[in-house]
Amino acid sequence: MTDNWNWVGRYVAVIVLALILAAALGSMDLFVTTAVMGKKLSAANIVKFLGYGAALTVLWLLGQRAALVLRQRGGRWSFLQHLTLPVVTLIVVACAHSVVLLVLKPLMDPALRNIYNWVFIAGIIASAAWLVMALFNQSSTLTEALTSAAQRIGSGKAHACSQCGAGTERGAKFCGKCGAAIDS
Repeated sequence: MTDNWNWVGRYVAVIVLALILAAALGSMDLFVTTAVMGKKLSAANIVKFLGYGAALTVLWLLGQRAALVLRQRGGRWSFLQHLTLPVVTLIVVACAHSVVLLVLKPLMDPALRNIYNWVFIAGIIASAAWLVMALFNQSSTLTEALTSAAQRIGSGKAHACSQCGAGTERGAKFCGKCGAAIDS
């Protein structure tokens, strides 16, 4: 399975590199002190917008590709195909609010900023609603997957001790809690 998921590492590497470059370049004195539009918009904000925006874009592309791969593969984790993109979209939309503000904030008056905030509030609520609906539509598949996982995890306990009721490991001769002999 890991051979088929190596592409995830490439996406993550691009995201991390974009974040590091945005933070490093955005904190350099050259970028901080250089501005355009009458010193309202700094080069630091522009480079941070580009880097953080690129990271969010690649994150969304990663989510889209992961959903596609999960759909093609099917199997035990197939329920995630319908949840991956809504989760990633919610994260991207919520983070994009601050990223876009890096370049728009110097250009906005309070009324325009309020409209901007409401646009993102609507986007975040829509993304959250999409996630809830995806969860609702996949609830039977999700329940089945979680139940089978719980059964696999709990399968190490084969018997209950007849004396104290404690779970015992499969193949144990004596109870680990009270020491009573286990009936096989």
